[in-house]
Amino acid sequence: MVAATVVGLAATACGGGDSSEPEVLFDLPNESPGATVGLAAIESTEGTRTIEWVDRLDGTVQRLDIDSPDPSAETLHTLDVGADGEQRGLLGQVMVDDRRFVSWTQPDTFELVVGEILPDGDQQIVWSAGETGGGAIGGVLDERDGRIVFGLGRNTAWDRDTAVGGAILLIDPTVSPDQQPEVLSTGYTNPWAFTATTGGGIWVADNAAGPDPDDNTREDVERIGRADVEDDRHEMAEITGRGRAPAAMVELADGRIGICGFLDNELRSYDVVDTELGPATGLEQAEIVMPCNTGAAVFDDGTIVTVAQTDDGESLVILRP
Repeated sequence: MVAATVVGLAATACGGGDSSEPEVLFDLPNESPGATVGLAAIESTEGTRTIEWVDRLDGTVQRLDIDSPDPSAETLHTLDVGADGEQRGLLGQVMVDDRRFVSWTQPDTFELVVGEILPDGDQQIVWSAGETGGGAIGGVLDERDGRIVFGLGRNTAWDRDTAVGGAILLIDPTVSPDQQPEVLSTGYTNPWAFTATTGGGIWVADNAAGPDPDDNTREDVERIGRADVEDDRHEMAEITGRGRAPAAMVELADGRIGICGFLDNELRSYDVVDTELGPATGLEQAEIVMPCNTGAAVFDDGTIVTVAQTDDGESLVILRP
């Protein structure tokens, strides 16, 4: 489709603070809000720039050339998934050493697994979190030092067995499925939005983190913080305002952290600040960057692509630097 200005959604460009209107790059075919997740920016050695994502409900991995004058989505893989419930289905993807790993809930059993998509399209499971409920199960993937970073929610068999709540785990993609992942931090409700940064830190936004012990009038508190700093879960800062439902997190080109809100449809930037836990262990909200509700990705030149709700439905939205 021809790029068009987003209607009714103001944005501020990341980094310089100059006003900039994002463009609609591609109207997504799935009409269910929240189905498009796992957004990734891919740059080839030949200079081709593509965006990849997964469709949670139909179990597909999709690709789009963002520089094409008439972009169209290409289906790379299709998995058989169990998508009943609020958050089951094909949930995340990550590339590790040119190997594609995804997380999904199995049909019929709704077991949450992480596995590799092999060259022939088959899947090879590398770890299982066991049976899941319908929501707060996590499933987002990232990569650090050749290992898979996995955000796991509390509504899983793994949590029932360990009684530690949701967790950020490190999974070895070369080890058998009966491996014991390294646990970075625990106690989350649903760490759906997190990112491993180029500097080695891992930030997380906990989605509806449970009752606030200091205010019994509040039913949930959404928090952000470092997932890889000892005892940081107890020091995580409350997200300004309520009801964002953090749905994606990304490192922006200027080093800030961007967090998408499923409910407010905003990509908000956060400055990395020092706290009593140490250097670069806190975030302070800076500005609204552009529309975004379930996914964001950043290219090397600073170009941001998000999944956002527009007046016409759910779309891929692009903000060029």
